[in-house]
Amino acid sequence: MNEVKYPDFWAAFLNGMPLGVLFAGFVFALLGVMLNALLKSNSRDPMNERTPIPFSWKFFWNDNIKRLLKSAATTVIVVFLSIRFFKELTGVGDAISMLYCFGVGFGIDKAIAAIKSKI
Repeated sequence: MNEVKYPDFWAAFLNGMPLGVLFAGFVFALLGVMLNALLKSNSRDPMNERTPIPFSWKFFWNDNIKRLLKSAATTVIVVFLSIRFFKELTGVGDAISMLYCFGVGFGIDKAIAAIKSKI
């Protein structure tokens, strides 16, 4: 039988949160990041010499990979912390909406831009 190493650590680290809920939150948040990036690609200027006139997935990935990776990493950290400390932050029960996780992923770029502008 596989025994969990350091059960006290994991109990404190996850605060009794099922791993399935945590991973589902990550997936919804990362879907939000991707949807935001795709919507931003629709607002590009096709007449700019730097962008191809027909949409190109290759260009999309090459142009956005750094930003997407940074957004994804930041989103995973924010979602984990907010899910982990949801009860302490809100005083409400343990349930957190996957819509919240999606919203974090979708809005993380604007939040980062707002923080950078104040620094």
